[in-house]
Amino acid sequence: MIGASFTLIEVFGIKIRVNISWAFIAILLAWGLAEGYFPTIHEQLPHATYWWMSIVAVLGLFASILLHELAHSLVARAYGMEITGITLWLLGGIAELKGEPPSPKVELLMAIAGPAMSVFLGTVFWLCAGVLEAFVSVATVLSYLSMLNLILAAFNMVPAFPLDGGRVARAIIWMRTGDYLTATKTAARMGSLFGLGLIVIGLLGLFTGAGLASLWWVVLGMFVRFAADSSNFQAQTKNVLAQKAVQEFMTPNPVTVAAETSVADLIENYIYHYDFEFFPVTDRGRVVGSVSLQEVRTIPLDRHSGTRVRDIMKPMTANAIVSPRDLAADVMARMQETGASLLMVMDQADLVGVIATKDLLRIVAIQSALEQPD
Repeated sequence: MIGASFTLIEVFGIKIRVNISWAFIAILLAWGLAEGYFPTIHEQLPHATYWWMSIVAVLGLFASILLHELAHSLVARAYGMEITGITLWLLGGIAELKGEPPSPKVELLMAIAGPAMSVFLGTVFWLCAGVLEAFVSVATVLSYLSMLNLILAAFNMVPAFPLDGGRVARAIIWMRTGDYLTATKTAARMGSLFGLGLIVIGLLGLFTGAGLASLWWVVLGMFVRFAADSSNFQAQTKNVLAQKAVQEFMTPNPVTVAAETSVADLIENYIYHYDFEFFPVTDRGRVVGSVSLQEVRTIPLDRHSGTRVRDIMKPMTANAIVSPRDLAADVMARMQETGASLLMVMDQADLVGVIATKDLLRIVAIQSALEQPD
């Protein structure tokens, strides 16, 4: 996700976060509506009225996208899936679910819930616009929101992952083949091709003088391709690492550093010598933390000799360790969620190895390459 996000409200126990990029698109959209779209529809209204209409329209769009994502989330929750939140950002909204759907049926119901909500909202806005047609400004805003929701539903039902239509396609393929990985690969390939098509359309628009609005299609296409490829890779990762323990992938018997070692000694005799960036730290034979280049960089050069590893190490915490019997797929998901690139593998009180994200990714890459046709 690009930029910082903040929690706005909590609905049904689900935290609603707004990415800072949403502010950018909201301002841009309000300006375009107030200065371009609404004055074209009705020329005789006061200029201030166009701005109020635009602000209400942007808020209505915000609410519509939120309800679309809430529909996904509530269906997921009804089938026992954990929802970490909903984030609204530059390109719409994302319902953040932990894990994958347990069955193709759940995937299908989750996928269609969002577009169904958008169609419902579009219909309600259209009916309300008809009832309130005597109030020109109100009816115009309602008609605009009706159109946007119906377009949102139609676009999302394109069978290209990760759009809702792509998830529907994955669910159907999953039902027919019984193979989640094959279904994900097929749907992701469709999404990647669709994203490429959007990029081509946007570039053609830029080169033929269609305006900077064409850049939007390029950005959207890049996002769709990235999300499709990432989902495919995550499915491959889960497949390769499934039912395999950490001990199969860890680096055993890691080099450790005594807590009383100076930073100068750490650099000269450990980092340079072993070409590692991470070392478990021990004190009287007991693991007490870890130290890496990240901590070393915080110490000025003239203080390297007088500073001990104990002073800069990260203390041992439950989040920094895993068991050799933990499933590699679960550990990989945990590392991606927390941003940790390396964890210590402890068998009760004994340090038996370290496990790094790059090691797991290398195994997945090798397996994927072996599965590719000549």
